[in-house]
Amino acid sequence: MESQYRPLVSIIIPVYKAEDYIGKCIESLQNQTYSNLQIILIEDCSPDDSGQICDDYAAKDDRITVIHHERNMGVSKTRNDGLAIVKGEYIAFVDGDDYVAPSMIEDCLFTIQKEQVDVVVFDIGVLENGTIIPRHMDERHFVNIKSAYTALIEDKIPNYLCNKFFKAIAWKEIRLKENTDFEDLMIMPLVFKNLSSVYYLQKALYFYNCDNENSITSNWSSKSKYGLFCSYLYRQPLAEELEMTEFVRYCRHRAIRSAVGGIGLNLAKPELQDKQVEHMLDYLKQEEQSSDMPPIGAKYQLLLYGALHAPIISKIYGHMMFSLERIKKFFN
Repeated sequence: MESQYRPLVSIIIPVYKAEDYIGKCIESLQNQTYSNLQIILIEDCSPDDSGQICDDYAAKDDRITVIHHERNMGVSKTRNDGLAIVKGEYIAFVDGDDYVAPSMIEDCLFTIQKEQVDVVVFDIGVLENGTIIPRHMDERHFVNIKSAYTALIEDKIPNYLCNKFFKAIAWKEIRLKENTDFEDLMIMPLVFKNLSSVYYLQKALYFYNCDNENSITSNWSSKSKYGLFCSYLYRQPLAEELEMTEFVRYCRHRAIRSAVGGIGLNLAKPELQDKQVEHMLDYLKQEEQSSDMPPIGAKYQLLLYGALHAPIISKIYGHMMFSLERIKKFFN
């Protein structure tokens, strides 16, 4: 960059079961064309050698800080711990099994300063079976912050953390919901609600690894279902403010289906906190008693009955789903 002013950029990287990928991830950040970085690696009590690999890189690069969790806390707590020690004026998020383009930070920093915006959103490439597939967005969603905010609520713009470059102030009062998955689906509309400007950089700068079977998005569980439940539950009042009546019903539909699935999976393999299960059950009771519950289909109607009145039905469903997942992995 031509400017003499070189602001610090903080990059938050959660690390878990990433020993085969974390080296490439770290090196893609070390080799950025912009070098004034704070690289924060949060190793979440990974059972492999990810933690040692992080320490080895940190020993050779003073831009790297490593936090080690003594027990597995989940990706949201991991990112929150990274946010707690951010020193930069700008923040980016990277997952430990992904990597970024050499010019990602420079391109985003140049754009956010030139366009004088609060956040830059950029394209990603999806790595699947060794092939990179570019993913682009509709630029019409980025006319202004209101159009981007609406598109985020409707999932017309991906809610990923990792394809966005923020002014640090955007995260001053906001933290991710812990002990759940798909936390970005919950938090991103809330972040954008407090921003005043956005710019879409039509360039693939982030490479998302779908080949890692330990990735959250290639996994599913009661925590994942609870995360989806919360994301649609939290969007309902945001959509109501914008008078998006049909989308509110869609959110209710998805929240119900996610909740009944999550309860079944948790009965088969408990991992949720009691308060999280109660959260879903209270919502389902409210929907069951409402006069305008959206249609959810016969399968989910049965699971709704099971969740509220016959837990054995939900538990059988959960065991069936885990069995099908094992069969699927065996043949893959």
